[in-house]
This record gives sequence, C-alpha cells and structure tokens, in this order.
Amino acid sequence: KGVSSKKKKVKTFKIKVCPDCGSDSVAVVLSNSDSEEDSGTGREWECKKCKWHGKNVDTKELEEEEFMKYLDEKGVEVA
Repeated sequence: KGVSSKKKKVKTFKIKVCPDCGSDSVAVVLSNSDSEEDSGTGREWECKKCKWHGKNVDTKELEEEEFMKYLDEKGVEVA
C-alpha cells in the first residue's frame, strides 16, 4: 500500500526587511497611489531607520517559534 508521510503543517510568518540596513522598520509609501496599478507592482517602500527608498524589499519567513522569539526581543506584548 505504500508509506504515507503526513507532514505537520508549520505556520510561517513573513517580515519585511530593509535590504540596506536589515531593519524591520519598513513601510509602504502612500504618495501618488492613484497612478499605481491595482496589482501592487508599483509599490514604493521606505525604511524608517536609514531612509532607504525602493521597490525591492527583502522578506524573511519565520516559523511560529522563531516569530514568537522575534516579538519577545522587540518587546511586543502577545495576548
């Protein structure tokens, strides 16, 4: 019959990170949003720490345990 290997689904969380300084303090720039496409390909990002501007922001994927540790290090309260 074969061996069935049921893998446990692991919850992952995505964090946007600045490609210059590695800070997670990045945000979407909302100016001129009327001229952007609906698909979101024209999004402009800004780092609040080093003032970097660009379209290619890095993304980190963390598993649930890593994400909780990350939040603890930042000092965020988790309910």
